[in-house]
Amino acid sequence: MQTDPTAPRPFRVNVPGDEVKRMKRLIADTRLPDSPAVDGMSWDYGVDLQWLKSLRDKWLYEFDWNAVEEKMNGFAHFTVPIEGVTVHFMHHKSSRPDAIPLMMLHGWPGSFWEFHKVIHLLTDPPADQPAFHVVVPSLPGFGFSSKPPKKGWTMEDNARVFDHLMTGVLGYSSYMAEAGDWGALVCLNLGSDRYPACKALELTGAPGSPTLGALLTTPLFLLPTSWRKWVYSKIYTEEELFDFARQGQFWKNGSAYFIQQMTRPLTIGYALNDSPIGLLAWIGDKYHDLVDPDILPEATDFILTTVSIYFLTQSYMTSALPYAENTGTFSQRKTITKPYGASRFKYDVLNWPVSWIRAQHPKMVYTRSHQRGGHFPAYEVPDLLAEDIRAVASSQKASFA
Repeated sequence: MQTDPTAPRPFRVNVPGDEVKRMKRLIADTRLPDSPAVDGMSWDYGVDLQWLKSLRDKWLYEFDWNAVEEKMNGFAHFTVPIEGVTVHFMHHKSSRPDAIPLMMLHGWPGSFWEFHKVIHLLTDPPADQPAFHVVVPSLPGFGFSSKPPKKGWTMEDNARVFDHLMTGVLGYSSYMAEAGDWGALVCLNLGSDRYPACKALELTGAPGSPTLGALLTTPLFLLPTSWRKWVYSKIYTEEELFDFARQGQFWKNGSAYFIQQMTRPLTIGYALNDSPIGLLAWIGDKYHDLVDPDILPEATDFILTTVSIYFLTQSYMTSALPYAENTGTFSQRKTITKPYGASRFKYDVLNWPVSWIRAQHPKMVYTRSHQRGGHFPAYEVPDLLAEDIRAVASSQKASFA
């Protein structure tokens, strides 16, 4: 009997043992300096050397990729060819007959594994809460998905591919999507009328446009700092001022990776492709910036797993391509035409005032600010993210009937 080549095929995470041994050997062979370049240099100049060494030692002596694979294979994985991309995805179904299909999308430097802690909260919730069939794809060029099939591949292309995954491959007539980072830009496209099967969205880091009042205060930079801060305190909440300060600090001191990957993704890609410690420094620096500082000490295994995925799949180079291929989208003002929720996690760096988000996307049906969590809420605070997804789904229950 001939197999349908367009049907999803079961997939197991099974990296050859020799590749894992080689990764460990490269980790062991990498020489790090004994001390910082100059005494006193730490996170204010980049990744802290002692932090890097501690993760290096844990990666080398304690980290067990085989145990990680066993956990990963506790979920159902598949691959399917769509438009020249072999799309890897997890598909974990609920036992509830009324479960809502939900697609969850990662960004950089994330992966499909970002969502492993939240999946069971969504597929097997309390009886009075909505349940979900959860689909977690790896973006093209990330993890176990193949690279984009052509130059100029954008988040709009990803939206088209993932909508087909949900409707054409998995056969869902309607679904909901959740995302942050690059995934949120995919959702900006799914939130248009072009994709009628996508009924609702839940976003972190939802983009927004400054309101008229914000634009009128632009000349305030001419005022003394104390005066300017006083005026802003009358316009924005303490949370919003915290967000502005955190964003400003991040773009001032933590955004070099963005410029490098936007302008020369291949240069840094070739440099880090075969260097696990290089990847740990480059990616670990971002996790230090983007994770809730109270959660960060507990996240070392998660960070090492994520860096291992990038290294063992040789996907760092292709994961950097979206920065170069999507520069035009940053100036586009797309509007979500579907009901959506916008969640704010305190230690994210993509939090905009709710008034700005609502000004660009009027169909907001839910918003909530959390005092815990950062850029990776599905890993950091899965309980809070699950609550927000349920709230949006409950408000749109009729759409999924």
